[in-house]
Amino acid sequence: MGTNIIYKAILLLFSTILIYATCKKNSDCATTVYAFSSEIKAYPDVDSINIGDTIFLELNQPIISKDVNSGVQVDYRNAANFGTAIGFAELISSNNVNTEVASKFKYALIRGIEQIRQDSIKFREFRFVEIDQFYKFKLAIVPKFRGVFKLFVSNAANVYRINDKCTKAGFIINFINTNQHLYLNEVSFPGIIPPVGGGIYLFKVR
Repeated sequence: MGTNIIYKAILLLFSTILIYATCKKNSDCATTVYAFSSEIKAYPDVDSINIGDTIFLELNQPIISKDVNSGVQVDYRNAANFGTAIGFAELISSNNVNTEVASKFKYALIRGIEQIRQDSIKFREFRFVEIDQFYKFKLAIVPKFRGVFKLFVSNAANVYRINDKCTKAGFIINFINTNQHLYLNEVSFPGIIPPVGGGIYLFKVR
């Protein structure tokens, strides 16, 4: 199997599972009405850190946001299930990737609510908290082992409000103001560098 096919298969696996991770379904009504764009950043802005150092992920999403489809500002407060799932892949060598590495990190949740998952060896899931007209999330990630890692942040699908379970929204979460160190992707996928933005962040632990 070629490098490009393997890369697409792994990306599809993570995308499918991660999007589903924050998809709390309601059988009574399943239509997504709004589409919003959310921004997350990772820092400090270095491609290599040491064991025991900290990477911070932070999101501040206004409760009043522009609907991508209509361009209208929408007040979307009191969301019941707005959050994200975070997964990791360890890039070992060409076409050699380990996706069961979430336990290679310590986590300190500064703002947000952790959700329990059965597949915690692969993923960690969090719900954002609403504070001062924003949805907020901040997580400290501390590596315990050396390696080159790719971090995936999921979009949020079928988000609904506590008092309105039918008017659903989707949130596309992209990294901004962040050097994503995308060239590290070539450790396992030579010649393949993901586009800037999206929900991917790469780093090396020394």
